[in-house]
Amino acid sequence: MSRRTGMIIAVVGVVAVAAGVLLISTILRQSVSPLPQATPVPPRTEPVVVVTHDIPIRALLRAQDLTLVEVPVEFAPPNALNEISEALDRITKIPLVAGEIIMEHHLVDPTNIKDDLAFVIGDDQVLMAFPATDLMSQIDLLQPGDIVDILVSIEQPVLPGQAGTSGMFGEEAEEEDELFTFSALQRVEISAVVVEIKPARQTTSTTSRTESVGFTEAEATPQPTPTPHPSDIEPQAILLALSPQNALVLKHLKDAGGVIDIVIRAPTSEMLFELNPVMSEYLKDRYELVISR
Repeated sequence: MSRRTGMIIAVVGVVAVAAGVLLISTILRQSVSPLPQATPVPPRTEPVVVVTHDIPIRALLRAQDLTLVEVPVEFAPPNALNEISEALDRITKIPLVAGEIIMEHHLVDPTNIKDDLAFVIGDDQVLMAFPATDLMSQIDLLQPGDIVDILVSIEQPVLPGQAGTSGMFGEEAEEEDELFTFSALQRVEISAVVVEIKPARQTTSTTSRTESVGFTEAEATPQPTPTPHPSDIEPQAILLALSPQNALVLKHLKDAGGVIDIVIRAPTSEMLFELNPVMSEYLKDRYELVISR
């Protein structure tokens, strides 16, 4: 009986040892196996405009020069451009290297007359403001980029002995002023047109209503800026990019009292016209006029 009891105890002991070994092995395996990893959260990105190749200063940006790249938000400069359309047809203020992010202050806005217009003229040019006094300018037809010719009529003294000055019956002719009309400059591109927008007129009913409530209707309900009516636009000056010598010529003609008119060319016209100055003798010969004094 005692022998049988001893065998049972031995078997139970072996089972207990085996169970302990299995338990210890399971615990060790669990402690060695890596913990489950959390799913990584992708970084937040935003698109930025970069240049596809090196761009020099004063270059006009085209679609092939630009591309969009996604960058982490923390690496995107605050004033970076996010749309290719924001950089198209603008001019670089600084050289850009391939892959560089384009920021707003890197580019010129050709319509910003005050700050950026000097970047659109050549190194050998000057920007001249010319009074918008001729009819073509006053009807608000001229636009930046138009190709124009500048015609001038000016009185010049004609000395005795020149064509058309000999006196009758052998009398000595006196010096007279004669009107000459000629093309002073050809193929000039308009850089900008400076205009003044006249304030819109208020009706009587609107005025009386705003006086009764103590504030204007615009202050009560903000309204979008309306498109100016053509009659409210008053051109002030035409900005021309000229060679320094041509600028001096145009200034002299203006200061001498010349009557100046601007005529528009076709945008594809590149020829220089061969023109004869017009004066009384030219008209007489061309139209076979008999001019008596």
